Parts: sequence; structure tokens; C-alpha cells
Amino acid sequence: MAALGFFSIALPCLAIAALTGFAACRGQRRRVFKALAAVLLTAGLTCALIPIGIVARFLTL
Repeated sequence: MAALGFFSIALPCLAIAALTGFAACRGQRRRVFKALAAVLLTAGLTCALIPIGIVARFLTL
């Protein structure tokens, strides 16, 4: 039950934080921030899509 709470509450919160960091780093001029923006985008999308995949999986059972 705790794992379900993690996937349905914590991961979307991490996705919001990562995508906010992506938006902040995207506008910077240095290459380090551009690379960090790419990492944060990947992490944010992953954290956002995992709960959707779990719900889709449960609906197909």
C-alpha cells in the first residue's frame, strides 16, 4: 500500500519539481545549464509518466 502512495503522490511531486527546474535552466546561457535542463526534462517526464503507466496497466487487468 505504501508503494501505491509513493507512485501516486511522490512521483507527480517530483515531476513538478523537475519540470520547474527544467524551465528555470532552459533560459540560461551556459552549456552546463542546458545539459542540466535536458536531464531535468528526462527525469520530469519519467516521473510524470510512471503513474499513468501504472493506471493503464491496472485498467487492462
